[in-house]
Amino acid sequence: MATVNREENANYRIDEELVSVDTLKHVLCTCCDCKEVQIDPVKHDPPDFIVTIDGESFPVEVTSIVDLQQYSAHCKEFSEDIHDRADSLGILSGKYVFTVSRHPSIPKPTSKIGHQLIDDALAYIDATREQEISSKIQLAQDETGKISIEKVSANGSIVGLVWIHKGMRGYETQNQLAILIRYAVDDKMRKLRDAGIDSRRALLLLYNAIGYADPQDAVAAIQHVHDYDWFHSIFWVASFFDRKNTSYLEEPGREGLFLFSQNPSWHRVGTVPLDDGT
Repeated sequence: MATVNREENANYRIDEELVSVDTLKHVLCTCCDCKEVQIDPVKHDPPDFIVTIDGESFPVEVTSIVDLQQYSAHCKEFSEDIHDRADSLGILSGKYVFTVSRHPSIPKPTSKIGHQLIDDALAYIDATREQEISSKIQLAQDETGKISIEKVSANGSIVGLVWIHKGMRGYETQNQLAILIRYAVDDKMRKLRDAGIDSRRALLLLYNAIGYADPQDAVAAIQHVHDYDWFHSIFWVASFFDRKNTSYLEEPGREGLFLFSQNPSWHRVGTVPLDDGT
């Protein structure tokens, strides 16, 4: 592996944002004749980074492509975090249902948005602890779904997860990878627009965190995604191709590919092999 002593630390998790942006730099310098690529993390995202390529600056967003089983695990982790926090504060009395409808963006519990969502859930739990049941409140909503919490019983002491993932806007008949990329495009496009970033300016980096998707799958899948050309470029980080990370030495390196770019000299260019005709 590209980093040392990883096997000795069972709790080690790579920083997918740092891995992805280094992969972007690697491809730009290796395949796109770019001479200077500067990476500047952004303290208050979005975007995650400003990357300056031969003097031109681009906002860069990174997101992981995870399968539905992994997504379910993220939801469960979030509901368990709310449970543990409420229990430690001594305010958990009764049974609460943390409901995820469809496939909304689930923030990291440690992020600013995650902190706010947890605080809102804890405020609801505290306000309803003397009640037998209480009406559902919405904690978050975006174009891809919503998150809510509801007290359903005075018995017990738990925050349980319910994930309602039916009716995902008619995408059931499409390839699962196209669904996942579509949600990533929807989510990041909305957040970047809200941050005042214009179309055809941002780069979207997709970190492949699923084992069954190869670069050919990603190239085929994006053809079934609407509005992907809102971005300047969409870049695929092939997580199962290992190399040395030259920007962040403590992290592994990956190979990558531009699935799409407004710049013809970047479009479909990368350091991973594609079948002829792809």
